[in-house]
Amino acid sequence: MAQKDTLQERSLTQRILYKGIFDLQAVYQVVHDWLASRGYMVHESKFKTINKPVGRERQLNWQAYRKVTEFVAFWVYVEWMFNDAVDFEVVENGKKKTLTKAQLVISVQHAVELDFARRFTKTELHRHLLSFMHNWMYRKKIDTLWEDKLRFKMYELVAHIKETLNMMTKGNEHYDVW
Repeated sequence: MAQKDTLQERSLTQRILYKGIFDLQAVYQVVHDWLASRGYMVHESKFKTINKPVGRERQLNWQAYRKVTEFVAFWVYVEWMFNDAVDFEVVENGKKKTLTKAQLVISVQHAVELDFARRFTKTELHRHLLSFMHNWMYRKKIDTLWEDKLRFKMYELVAHIKETLNMMTKGNEHYDVW
């Protein structure tokens, strides 16, 4: 995760709200495979489970990053929240399958980080150079290329999750942008 000295701007959060029965392992696999196939390193930074009288409450945080250049990295943050989660087994096509009934909230956020290699954090002069590069040299490239491309890729990821959950709002109107 970005430290205080590096420049990282997080985006607005996209949320998927779902209540019902779903294949949790399939949803995990879809998100992980989507990120891994695009060159992201995925780390689970938080896993918390609380057992309640009716179901469980579970929270997971994933952080994924991809180095774009020696100076720029893309970050993707996926937060999973499950409320009243109950697992049960069903037989589908002669095979046992574990499904989950829960209230699910998936939050997806992205960020573009400058100075991923932390080369401009050593002295005050380096930090001023980084600020100058961020505000004057790379501002348009950040806004029109890196951040824009990453935002549309997150739309694609959210649409992919919705398809896996079999939600009615399938598809992505921004699919062919990048």
